[in-house]
Amino acid sequence: MKPDSPTEILIDGRSPTFREYCLELWKFREVAKMLIRRDLIVRFRQTYFGLAWLLFKPMMLMAVMSFAFGFLAGFDKNHSVPYPLIIFCGVIPWYFFSNAVPDGMNSLLGQLHIIQKTYFPRAIIPGAAVAVDAIEFLVAWLLFALGCLWFGYLPGWQVIFFPLFCLQLLLLCTTMGLGLAILNVQFRDIGNLVPFLLMTGFFLTPAGYTITRIPEQWQLLYALNPLVGIIEGLRWSLLCGMDGFPQMPVLLSLAVTLAIALVATKHFLATESSLVDLA
Repeated sequence: MKPDSPTEILIDGRSPTFREYCLELWKFREVAKMLIRRDLIVRFRQTYFGLAWLLFKPMMLMAVMSFAFGFLAGFDKNHSVPYPLIIFCGVIPWYFFSNAVPDGMNSLLGQLHIIQKTYFPRAIIPGAAVAVDAIEFLVAWLLFALGCLWFGYLPGWQVIFFPLFCLQLLLLCTTMGLGLAILNVQFRDIGNLVPFLLMTGFFLTPAGYTITRIPEQWQLLYALNPLVGIIEGLRWSLLCGMDGFPQMPVLLSLAVTLAIALVATKHFLATESSLVDLA
């Protein structure tokens, strides 16, 4: 092979800059497409209901939460918006987050046999795992659309901001998946700790209720959970500005998301070259 061949890859062991790494990810985009396609096929192969599971699981979670928070706790009596729609705006992003973060975290450990044999940017593996869950996330919004038709509800002009909150959630899940994937290779305790944190985090996330249920003196601390601002922002954008624009949770959520993204990305770039040694 000639030294100047365009297919030749030089691995010098140094940590690449963010721009260099993004260019390398683009060069290996076909690998990402292959992994996403493979994971989608594996996920729904030999299932009787097939793609219907994309809608069935969040729908059942919505039904259970509507019964628990709406019927038993009586949270549905304080809103003019149909309560199932409020629940959908919390369940769908939570369901995505609670699946994407563990999938991204476990992705590198599950693909060590590939990593040890060939080279490509390792971020493709957790990125592809989160991308598969993101496809499910987008399909799940069909449930919200069907709910709007059922209740005769039409979102207002605020819906133009809906994609921004979805992009923030995707950034949060992807970068958390990257950071936790590396930590999970370094410290296997992470794989046991994260599911426990997700289980407890469910009750600290307004999936089945709104932030107005939290005492005002605790709302600032509560909003340090980045999902709070994202979910409340999604409700504001889809439910005609319900309860007004949640400025404090949204701004605090954006700041925490960007901080997580910065720390996780820097750690991944600094550690990726020694990933095989860490394993």
